[in-house]
Amino acid sequence: MPPVFRRFVPATTGGATIALVVAAACAGGPRDGLEPDEARFRFGERSVTVPLTACGRDGDVVMLAGAGGGVVLQAWAVVGEGGEARSGVTADLGVDGILGAFGPGMDEGPAGEVASVRVDGDRLVVEGSWVPLDDRLAPVPGGAANALEGDLVARCPEPETETAAIRPPG
Repeated sequence: MPPVFRRFVPATTGGATIALVVAAACAGGPRDGLEPDEARFRFGERSVTVPLTACGRDGDVVMLAGAGGGVVLQAWAVVGEGGEARSGVTADLGVDGILGAFGPGMDEGPAGEVASVRVDGDRLVVEGSWVPLDDRLAPVPGGAANALEGDLVARCPEPETETAAIRPPG
């Protein structure tokens, strides 16, 4: 009987491949190029990315703020059922004015539309229709005609200290 030849793959190769796939799948959310403590605000065809100076979660409420490159970004978002009504986002774009949206459950609302609020890994995602706001954060008359679809994606990784961060519900 002729000898049988088998090709052996070292166990470390297969194990390393599996480990890389698992690590990539668990790395904290989508691959969107955001660095830790950074947020991207998209409005229409444009977007701005700013470093976050504060980002925390208390129960179902996520609060964040950041500034950079002449842009000031703030959000108060309620994660969970009906959270859209109690969430708000503002982006002061300097010479380009202020854009934002507030649900009807906010003192400033309603303005624009907060369509959805969710946590995805270590990111807060708020999708909406942003409208021009005045310096008191009230909708500019006729501004709804100039509403821009977009989203806010903020990356708030788990801190190594006792401060709050975005954590999945439950």
